[in-house]
Amino acid sequence: MTVDFHAISAFEGAVSRTKSLLWPFNLGVWLRLAVIAFFVGGFGGGGGNYSFPDRRGANMGAMPVPDFFGLAPTTFFLIFAALVVLVLAFAYIGSVFQFVFVDCLTSGQVSLSRTFRERMGPGLSFFLFEVLLFLVFIAVMVGFAVFGVFTGIFSGISNVVALLFLLPVLLLLVLVFGTVLMLTVDFVVPVMVADRCGVVEGWRRVYGLLRADLKNAAVYVVAKIVLLIVAGLIMGVLGLLVLAVIGVPLFIVALLAGLFASGPAMGALVFLVAAVILLALPFLLLLQVPFATFFRYYSLDVLRRFSPAHDLLAEPVAA
Repeated sequence: MTVDFHAISAFEGAVSRTKSLLWPFNLGVWLRLAVIAFFVGGFGGGGGNYSFPDRRGANMGAMPVPDFFGLAPTTFFLIFAALVVLVLAFAYIGSVFQFVFVDCLTSGQVSLSRTFRERMGPGLSFFLFEVLLFLVFIAVMVGFAVFGVFTGIFSGISNVVALLFLLPVLLLLVLVFGTVLMLTVDFVVPVMVADRCGVVEGWRRVYGLLRADLKNAAVYVVAKIVLLIVAGLIMGVLGLLVLAVIGVPLFIVALLAGLFASGPAMGALVFLVAAVILLALPFLLLLQVPFATFFRYYSLDVLRRFSPAHDLLAEPVAA
């Protein structure tokens, strides 16, 4: 008896839909999808020598004056605040584009602005959920570290042993929180689009669907992680090829032009690497398009198998 899992059955349909949308090649469609993939994460400092004290309260001497990279404290914090604002703005735009991406693929009209304004509200809801999830993750990590320090479980052990103890815990937390975020993007977002509801109500409905079919839900999570790893490896190889195709000729030209002989070699190398990255960036963004499109179609196809009432691929979705 053959078991038909949603994660397996949806694969062929996602590939077919991806081909239909991206081929014949249309540069405008690819560029718009590249922008969307960039914002939605089309698919991703060194530390000092820290040691756990043998006794609580030890090594609590005078704190050194912080070094702000040679900047005045006010200037440093202004720059830091500006960077935080930029990161949050980028994350919010990415949250809105999660919904725009669904609109593009379910309607067949690939546009950056057609439904952007209508999706700003749901995008804000999803963005706040992401922030909350991140804060909970940080709180759990900090809580675990504080628990370890105050209970003395790290007392008298080396940094290496402590790291080996903490690493599985960190990996488990990343897996749990990453799975929650993945299911939110894959299923809750399209449910919010179909039912015009908020993220909390969307999660309530998705939780009911997954709980009713735990076997298919588990298989999907495992299949999606495996597919992400495989796609990441393929993208890594293709990305290296793009960098090589662009970088090797530039390096040869630089050698022939005597760029490394006319100035500091390190400065010339940094300039060359920056030039290669800037020239390769458009190609690397386009490289994401088929993968991001496939994974979005794949999750939509799996969702409609969990719930035919949420089949967004059956007909165009209005804004």
